[in-house]
Amino acid sequence: MDALERISKLLDDESPRKRIAAAVVLGELKVKDAAVVARLVTMAKDPVDAYAEAAVEALGAMKALKGLPVLLDSLARGKEVAAAARGAIAQLGEDALPDIRARLDGATPEVRAALSQLLPAVGGRQSFEMALEGLRGQPWDAINKVALSVRQEARGMSEAERRVMKTQAEKFLAKKKSADDEHAMRGVLKIVGYLELAETQDLLLGYLSSKQTPAVRLEAATALRFALSKGPSKKAVRRLMELLLDDDALVGRAARDSLTVLKVGAEFCDELAELCDSRVGEVALWAINRLGELAVSEKGAASKLAARTLQPVARSGERARAEAASKVLAALPGGESLLVEALAAAEDETGAQVLSDVLAPLAANLGKKDVKVLLEAGGKNLGKHLAVARKQLEPVRAADAEAWAELLRDKVKSLAKKDPARAEAIGHLLGKSMVATAEDRFGLVVAQLAHSNLDPHPRARQRDPSLQELEKLHREGFKLKDAVAKDKKLSDEARYYLGVHFAEKPTFEHKNLGAEILEGLATGKTKIAKAAKNKLKLLGL
Repeated sequence: MDALERISKLLDDESPRKRIAAAVVLGELKVKDAAVVARLVTMAKDPVDAYAEAAVEALGAMKALKGLPVLLDSLARGKEVAAAARGAIAQLGEDALPDIRARLDGATPEVRAALSQLLPAVGGRQSFEMALEGLRGQPWDAINKVALSVRQEARGMSEAERRVMKTQAEKFLAKKKSADDEHAMRGVLKIVGYLELAETQDLLLGYLSSKQTPAVRLEAATALRFALSKGPSKKAVRRLMELLLDDDALVGRAARDSLTVLKVGAEFCDELAELCDSRVGEVALWAINRLGELAVSEKGAASKLAARTLQPVARSGERARAEAASKVLAALPGGESLLVEALAAAEDETGAQVLSDVLAPLAANLGKKDVKVLLEAGGKNLGKHLAVARKQLEPVRAADAEAWAELLRDKVKSLAKKDPARAEAIGHLLGKSMVATAEDRFGLVVAQLAHSNLDPHPRARQRDPSLQELEKLHREGFKLKDAVAKDKKLSDEARYYLGVHFAEKPTFEHKNLGAEILEGLATGKTKIAKAAKNKLKLLGL
C-alpha cells in the first residue's frame, strides 16, 4: 500500500483529527485521483461542519471540477462551510461557469445571492457578465455584497482588465430592462465607481440628472469619489457642488462627502464663498471649513477672500456658522485683527459672544490699535446694545483693564440722567469687576439699595449682600460716613437702614459709624427723623 492510498483511507478513520488532517494533506498535494475526489465529495456532504469544511477546501485546492455540485450545495450550509465553498469554486475558474449558470436558474434567493457574490472571484469576462445579470431582482443587501466582491477583485486587476469590465457595465446599463430595476442599476453604478477609472466620469455624471430617482443619483455621486480618486475634473466638481443643494438631503450629503474626499481646489473659492451663506446649515459649515483650509494652504487671494467672506458670518446670529467662521479667521494671517474687526462690527449678541470667546485666549496680546477699535465700538454700543457692548469690551478688559474701567465710568456719568437704568446696569458691570475702585463698588451698593425693601429686621439684614460690601469697604478704610452723607441717589430710608445696621453692631467702631449716620437724619420733624431719634435713644447712643 503506497503512502497516497494510506492517506486516502484516513478519510474514513474513526479519529476526527486524522480525517481532517488527511483532507488537508490531499488538498495540499493536489491529488487528481478519481477515487480520492469521490471520497472527498462524500466527506463534503457530512453533516458535521468541521469534516465538510476540510473536504470542501481540499476539493478547491485540487481544482476538482467533479466536486462542483457538492460545492454549490455547500453554499447553503453554515457560515464557515459556505465561505470555504465560495473560495473553492473561485479556484475552479471559468470552467465552473456552466454549472453555476444552470444552478442560478432554479436557485433560492439566498443561494442566488451567494452565487452572484462569488462570481467576481471566479474571474473572466463571462463570469463578470453573469455577476451583472445576477443582480436583477436581487435585494439591495445582496447587490451591495456583490459590488464589494467586485471591488476586492478589481484592486488586483490591470487598467486594461478594468476597462473591459467598464464596457460590460455600460452595456448592462444601456439595456432597457436595466432602467426598470433600480437596485440593479444602483449596484452597477457602484461597481463602475469601484473600477477607479477617470473615463467613467461622463457615464456617472449622466446619472446625476433630476430625471433619475434620488437613490440612483446618490449612488452616482458616491461612485464619483472612487472613479476620480486620482484627481477630479472641474466639470465633475462643479456638478457635485450644484448637487449640494439638492432637494433630497441624502443626495446632497453624498455630493458633499465626495467633494470632501476629492479635495476641491483654490479655483473654486468663489463658489465656496457663496455656499457659506447657504440655506442648508450643513452645506454652509462644510463650505466654511473647506474655504478655511484653502485659505491657510493657498494664502494670497484665497486668504483675502476667506477673510472678506467669513467676517460677516462670524458676527451673525447663527451660532454654529459663527463658531466655524471665527475659528477659520483665527487661523489666518493677522487672525487677531480680523477677529477684532468682525467683533467691532457685530450687531448680534450671539455673533459677538462667539467672537469674544475665540478672542479670549488671544486678548492679552492685542495691539493698541485693536484695543482702540474695540473701545470705540463698545463705547457706542453701551448706549444702544449693552449685551453686544459687553462682549466687544471683554477682550479690552484682558488687554487694558484700566481703559476698560475708565470707559465704563464715563458712560455711567453720561447716562445717569438720560438713561438711569442703563447707567445702573453699566455700573453693576463695573462694580463687580476686579478693577473696580472703592467708589465704583459704593456706587453699585447705592444702586442695589434703591431696589431693596430695606427690611431692618436683623435676619433680613444678615442676608443683604449690600451691607456685607459696605462693611468690607469700611474695613478697607473707605470713608463711608462722608459717602453716605453726600450721595444724592441714596434715600433717607436707605440711610436709616444703614444707620440702624451699623448702630446695632457690637464693635464700638461700627456703633459710632451707625450713630453718626442716624444723627445726620435726626434733624427735622419727618417720620425718618423721629425714627432716627428714637433709635438713638433706644440704643443709648
